[in-house]
Amino acid sequence: MLDLIFILLPVGILGLKTLFTLLVSSETDENAETTKYLMNFFKPFLKIVRDWFPFLLLCACYYSLFDNLVTRVNPHLADATLARIDAFLLGKQPSFLLEPFIHPWLTDFFNMIYFSHVVFFPSVVLYFYLKKEEAAFRRLMMGFLTIMLMGTLSYILVPAKGPETFFADQYTRDLNGHALIRSVDYIFRTGHVSFDCFPSLHVGIPLLLSFYMRDYRRKLFIPVLIYVALMCGATIYLRYHYAIDVIAAFAYAPAAYFLNDFLLRRWPGERISKPAAEDGLPAQVELET
Repeated sequence: MLDLIFILLPVGILGLKTLFTLLVSSETDENAETTKYLMNFFKPFLKIVRDWFPFLLLCACYYSLFDNLVTRVNPHLADATLARIDAFLLGKQPSFLLEPFIHPWLTDFFNMIYFSHVVFFPSVVLYFYLKKEEAAFRRLMMGFLTIMLMGTLSYILVPAKGPETFFADQYTRDLNGHALIRSVDYIFRTGHVSFDCFPSLHVGIPLLLSFYMRDYRRKLFIPVLIYVALMCGATIYLRYHYAIDVIAAFAYAPAAYFLNDFLLRRWPGERISKPAAEDGLPAQVELET
């Protein structure tokens, strides 16, 4: 349910906000027909479903990998290859290099960073949605769709479980945190897809978001980059990803950014505002009239 919550959380907030607004609104036509009244009442909720539901389906597509679909399509696991690339780049597995620094508080901190992925991106797009910046909202959400589809395809082409499983019998220290964080960690370890290793979308999605922050909220660009750096550390420290998974995310995110804009420029009914881009201002996705 983690990735369903990824979308259901903001949708639930929007639904409650809309319901509260309708309940306290004094603008009620007492002479309106029942059918017309019900249509007007449910219209805001239908708009929320229209705007957000496709991405709920996308998360469901990702969770179709939860069982054995990946290994049935591609039974050749890539953990050994990814581990060799890490050894070539760093001389040793990065998760082994970090073992001397393992501490319960550091484990708690990185678990919280890793867990925040569930609410970080949805909170940002919810902000744009509530601000009625529909162009920015659709561009961010379509960018999310693009990188998710790219990542899901990669999970099938390059199936890997990650260092925690591949090197399970070689670690000399456990990642023991405190009770509350262990509960969060348990949820992640039992709820995530087994072969979602290459690339790290926990890094790729916030990195993609940083590009959009540069376009729409430039003051938040650096803070989001700091968050990306912490997420890079968390994925390696917690043994979820190889270093090459993180490096790959730095290729996937800009690729998704430019591919998304390329598609939006050619999508019927939408366009990227060329004057804004030519003036050096953030490119806007607008509905054609």
